[in-house]
Amino acid sequence: MMFKLSKLRQAILWAFSITTCTAYATEFNTDVLDAEDIENVDMSQFAIAGYVPPGHYFLTVFVNGQRLGMAREIEVLEQNNHEQNLLQAVCIPTDMLDLFGLTSEAKEKVIFFHDNQCLDFTALTGTQLTIELSTLSLKVVIPQAWMEYRDPYWVPPALWEEGINGAFFDYNANASATEENSGDKRVYLSANGTAGLNFGAWRLRGDFNTSYQKQHGGNNTQETHQFDFSRLYAFTSLKNLASILTIGENYFYSDVFESWQYSGISLESDDRMLPPKLVGYAPEIVGIANTNATVTVRSKDRVLLETTVPAGPFRIQTLDSGVRGVLDVTVREENGEEKKFSINTASLPYLTRPGRFTYKLVAGKTRYNGHDLTGDPVVGGEISYGISNEWSLYGGSQLNGDYQTAALGIGRDLFAFGALSVDITQSIAHLTHETLQGRSYRLNYAKSFDEIRTDITFAGYRFADRNYRTLSQFMEQERTGYQPRTAKENYQIYLNKYFDDFNLSLNYQYSTYWQDKPQTQYGLYASTNISIPGLSQQNATLSLSATRTERDKGYKDDSINLYLTVPFYSGHSVTFSESYSRSGGSSQYNHNIGYSGYGDNDSYSVNVGYNHGQNRDSESSVSGYYSRDLSQANVSVNASYVPQQYRSIGGSINSGFTATAHGVAMHRSANGDTRLMIDTSGIGDVPLDNGVIKTNRFGLAVLPNINSYRKSVASINTSQLPDNLDTLDSTTDVTLTKGAIGYRSLSVMKGEKLFAILALSNGKNPPFGASVRNADNRELGIVGEDGVTWLVGISPQETLSVYWGGKPQCGLHLPANLDTSSSMLLLPCSTINDDVIATIQP
Repeated sequence: MMFKLSKLRQAILWAFSITTCTAYATEFNTDVLDAEDIENVDMSQFAIAGYVPPGHYFLTVFVNGQRLGMAREIEVLEQNNHEQNLLQAVCIPTDMLDLFGLTSEAKEKVIFFHDNQCLDFTALTGTQLTIELSTLSLKVVIPQAWMEYRDPYWVPPALWEEGINGAFFDYNANASATEENSGDKRVYLSANGTAGLNFGAWRLRGDFNTSYQKQHGGNNTQETHQFDFSRLYAFTSLKNLASILTIGENYFYSDVFESWQYSGISLESDDRMLPPKLVGYAPEIVGIANTNATVTVRSKDRVLLETTVPAGPFRIQTLDSGVRGVLDVTVREENGEEKKFSINTASLPYLTRPGRFTYKLVAGKTRYNGHDLTGDPVVGGEISYGISNEWSLYGGSQLNGDYQTAALGIGRDLFAFGALSVDITQSIAHLTHETLQGRSYRLNYAKSFDEIRTDITFAGYRFADRNYRTLSQFMEQERTGYQPRTAKENYQIYLNKYFDDFNLSLNYQYSTYWQDKPQTQYGLYASTNISIPGLSQQNATLSLSATRTERDKGYKDDSINLYLTVPFYSGHSVTFSESYSRSGGSSQYNHNIGYSGYGDNDSYSVNVGYNHGQNRDSESSVSGYYSRDLSQANVSVNASYVPQQYRSIGGSINSGFTATAHGVAMHRSANGDTRLMIDTSGIGDVPLDNGVIKTNRFGLAVLPNINSYRKSVASINTSQLPDNLDTLDSTTDVTLTKGAIGYRSLSVMKGEKLFAILALSNGKNPPFGASVRNADNRELGIVGEDGVTWLVGISPQETLSVYWGGKPQCGLHLPANLDTSSSMLLLPCSTINDDVIATIQP
């Protein structure tokens, strides 16, 4: 048996190595083949370079290695002679011409043939075309001289895909239950997320949030609940304008004016559609949780983020870079206590690339309380233009019948001295009994001092006089008749300093108001690595954070936290912490020791603590937190026990559903944004990417949080693929517009692998070199000497066809029991007539 296989392998290698080649064809000396029936050899599919039997194939098209969208039906025409190459035999549809990225000169050289249905690239000297049936791909190589400039990190708009029609529901749900020793019980449930519908290039969205709270003890029961869609809207990407068009309820986040919410229409340029560059500043949320807590970040009435965190310090860095204005943060401890604070998101100096316009235009009515409208319609917007490498000019306006405001500013790149912008805003507010006119002045500065390894991430100053009104302030005063709290001065600075083994961050914000007391916020964060011999082979980490908030009447909130983290072995560490907090006239001390660990898909922590302070009883506590990344959700659970006080349990789930014409799949939440559905031909349990996400029983999986306007790559994790599965096209890529539901099919073959001898009814074997294919026209094997064939991806009772002479000639019906342990399986190949051939051809 092994002797025959060795002879077969040598014969094929010799046949290819001692041939006489022309530009388009190869003549094989079949005399070197050690086959008894030398005339029963079919080398026709190898005689022409790149020969592919005529027919219709679903192929993925690549140009210079770049995928051009999803697989398409491509027709291969009959090649009548050896002088015809694949450039004139493969029918590439004419509607794909714009996807190739050719220069204008190159496009004019491309001609049409086959009733003007196909593209002929013969005139583009150096162009090559090959078809790989094993991977069902069509690969086109075009010399760079014929191609437009391509940024390797950016995909041109012509290749962006709008995705497929579908609907989805993304959500993040949290639950906690607390029982106090007194008998009082509290239950808290909350959820937020986005429901969406995609139709063509349009995306319909509804952001929702809901909560339920029940507290009862003795004869007293309190119960509250709420549900609301914080906004309902639709949007689409305008590729030619590099902008987003939005209709409905939305938030206008401005770099010039205060952000506000409206119902109407807006058009905003989106830098993500441009080649890669800095695209903005995103705020981060830093705080301390005393217990397993729920952190909620809101902008106006909209919930931007809600997540659970274990006890200790937390840092949230996942907010969108487009968020502007004041963010309200609520930290809800498991005992029901809530801490609230606000941060002002910083704006970096307003600079625009030379010759580029950026803009935000809006028209609609202002909103409050979710969906209530107020005032006359407003037309507004802002624009920036890059005058040169050094200077940028920007400004904007907001207008309605009773309110007008205009802003004008200039940005300057100071090169070695950083970047600076200055602007002035004038407002005119016509109220019922008076007209107010005021101005606001602003200065922003940023600089990275590489020599001293220091970043002034942001430094700014703003002053507004007494009669200055923002649009939201004017609308509130007009609606309620009461004067809102108006800002006077605001100073902000964010400073980072880097040493070899030490990092230091400082932030300071000081705000004054015309009708209120000033407010000051300080923050300090420092960290360093220290060596503790005998405890760990890695350096321990020592960190310190301190914050202070000063409000009216001398009220101060202070917090100081010191952490020492000692790693023991991969993924495991012990943390010692000391913290001090003071709110009003009451202070609190906390001593804690925790053990934590993480694996590829999960993490956990266990903490033991002791608390004491003024106006409170001393108490000890034990808490635990566990989270796991599942294929279809991210889940976490937590529990706490405080003797003589309370015990609490909680959990969260982050998940979603996406439904398309291809099926329904549960998945991790994509937060209402872009996602990619992978189809593995109905075969489930196929691992993708890092292997955590797997296809469901229907062969579907959804990859969340796919980049918009940037190429994303998805792949089958072949190292974790079960033994009975095979794939030859394990990787795919896609570039999707914002909010799209992408779709890719990765061909997976499920079945056995075995050697077989194919025999015809006349006692002979199919010709040497004949192709064995399944119902999807995928080649599963090539017939060798004496009919010996290595077959892969076959299933019991499956029907296969054997091709030679450019068409199917006989059919194989596999038995119900495929005994792969035997050395060889004899398979009769029944001759089929033209009617049967027509039924089995794809």
